[in-house]
Amino acid sequence: MEIFDKKLIQRKEFGFQFAYNIDDKEYNVQIVYPHKGSNYAIPYILVLPKQVKDNCVLAVEVNNLETENENELLNNALLTAYDLTKKLIEYDNPVLVPVLPSVKNGIPYYQQLARECFSVSNDNKFYQIDLQVLNIINEAKQKISERVTVCEKIFLNGYSSSVVFAQRFALLHPEIINTLCVGGTSGSIPMPITELEYPLGIADYFDITGKSFDFEKYQQIKFRYYVGSLEELRKTSNRYDESFNYAPMHDMSYFDRSVPPMVGLKQRNMFGKSLIERSKKQISILKEMGLDIEQIIFDERTHNNYNGIGPNELGDDFIRKSYQESLRNYRRHF
Repeated sequence: MEIFDKKLIQRKEFGFQFAYNIDDKEYNVQIVYPHKGSNYAIPYILVLPKQVKDNCVLAVEVNNLETENENELLNNALLTAYDLTKKLIEYDNPVLVPVLPSVKNGIPYYQQLARECFSVSNDNKFYQIDLQVLNIINEAKQKISERVTVCEKIFLNGYSSSVVFAQRFALLHPEIINTLCVGGTSGSIPMPITELEYPLGIADYFDITGKSFDFEKYQQIKFRYYVGSLEELRKTSNRYDESFNYAPMHDMSYFDRSVPPMVGLKQRNMFGKSLIERSKKQISILKEMGLDIEQIIFDERTHNNYNGIGPNELGDDFIRKSYQESLRNYRRHF
């Protein structure tokens, strides 16, 4: 599926741009590719409303499709940008989608910032992919600031796989996150505790990042989660739980590419086998630690309701409310 008319595309020095209308509002969509001198090696999409409002908050979400086909990756990212722009259309805000890569055999799992991402050698173009995304965010904010004032901290959105990236990116770079609003994988919430290793804890945080974890900055993030009560209903056909039953499809603690097996097992032993109950217990603990964290559970909904409406549709109002809160808190300073 393609969402834009190729005739509208204009070639620019480092990419393309085109005009696009949504509900009578006009947007400039930029597809930016890495170039000589850039501090990133992946493309990104920046959507700027023609009437972008001053004192705005940049909304960011990564693509969540795995494919080595670059055109499919780009089109998925464009759909992601379109969906998030439409969700937040009333706010006339900019939207950014870094286009994360997929690689043969799926390791490292860049789209979930798996531990192997930090073992990539510095001669690989995907070296330190989290820092590349950080550099893209900074470049996008610089472009926006040429027109209007933009908040230093971002609104980081995601559903399903892009949630996992968002959670881990916030753990790595809490200083640039205003609000984390994510749905569909509440059972893999990272905990800022030394009893668990990355990506579910911070026991080895310094070893993989070269820096100390900044709990004070992490504590300043607003965490907003939404999930269906039947999240565990859909099972895998190749992963198993402790009872040798098929594991829930979207419980990352059973997904070796995303979470090392012993780390996932340790998380389940600490907080519970059930994804929903585990998330409730974790959120309760995080609140006790002083984090601003909320979760909404949609009754009788699975991860993807193919024959109905799932959390990813029902969560739209929750996303808008969370973004509005983020925007309101930022604009209080002006």
